Amino acid sequence: MCQGVRIVQKVNWRIIFLTAALVLIGLLFLYSASGIYAQFKYGDGFFFIKRQLLFVVIGVILAAGVYRLNLEKLRTRSRTVIVVALASLLGVLIFGKEAGGAKRWYHFLGFSFQPIEFVKLAYIFYIADFLDRKRFQMYRFKKICLPVYLILAVLVILLLLQPDFGNSVFLILLTISVFYFGGVPVKFLMTAAGAVLPFLILAFWKLEYIRRRILGFLFPWRYSRDVGFQLIQSYIAIGSGRLLGKGLGMSRQKLFYLPQAHNDFIFSIVAEELGFVGAVFLIYLYFFLIWNFIKVLENLQGVFPRMFMTGLIFAFSYQVIINLGVCLGFLPTKGLPLPFLSYGGSSLVSNFVLIGLVLNLSKNYHK
Repeated sequence: MCQGVRIVQKVNWRIIFLTAALVLIGLLFLYSASGIYAQFKYGDGFFFIKRQLLFVVIGVILAAGVYRLNLEKLRTRSRTVIVVALASLLGVLIFGKEAGGAKRWYHFLGFSFQPIEFVKLAYIFYIADFLDRKRFQMYRFKKICLPVYLILAVLVILLLLQPDFGNSVFLILLTISVFYFGGVPVKFLMTAAGAVLPFLILAFWKLEYIRRRILGFLFPWRYSRDVGFQLIQSYIAIGSGRLLGKGLGMSRQKLFYLPQAHNDFIFSIVAEELGFVGAVFLIYLYFFLIWNFIKVLENLQGVFPRMFMTGLIFAFSYQVIINLGVCLGFLPTKGLPLPFLSYGGSSLVSNFVLIGLVLNLSKNYHK
């Protein structure tokens, strides 16, 4: 009985409540954004909401399992973890089905699985363990940077072959961010940036879809019937919401005007229906959740847990910032979901696993 009380007391309930609030808001607006489209395409207005509920259940179960995981024991298999992650990306190129000109998903029993969402977590785990093991060799490039950069290069190449330019840039930003806060010399980080820049420029010129996205971002009105259409419809949705919004369920842009309204652009529907006030409240929830992540980080002891938590914070924060930046027209279209709101099993489940890892670190590595 006493042990059960201690376990309950160690749980970071604020993070759980904030996550639950985002999930509930996500389910509400997923139904609002997708109901008519789902009825038209599948004959069932609850098609997406039912699948999302299933993903929520799976995510909660996995988060609970990860919360009880012995990370110290798993650290002895960190190399195995990253090898499996690399193999999953290689496998999707071989066994994955092409959709929209890209091979990014495994398909099984009517469901799709995007391995990169879980590869990110495995990669952060590996970097955190690596920095801990090499913490006394921070100023030796060959010891501290080269091994990670080689793994990053393989990850980026596998992603560009899919092709997935956005997640390639995401992993590079993540690596530089964690290394910087881990105390790796800036000159080593600049070396990495200089090494990958030619590959990114080459990918930009070779991958037409990247050029089109950037043109749509820079000149949306010039390409209003093509690559700029989605961004313009997002502008209309957000702008028409004004201060208090049109009312819950009253979005006009979800009526086949805004593509992917229930996926990457669900924030635009929130802003249209709840207005500026509702959009700011949603952003505040994300900010408060991230702030609680930072409070967990401040109370962690040891290089591994602090670096792991740092990586998780950046991974989650970049998802939110990039998605909101795309919807608001500050960034090119990326295809990155909004955590706990956008429809999608891989993203939702992986973010639940992220929450489970945060709670695990908070419980087991507290000062």
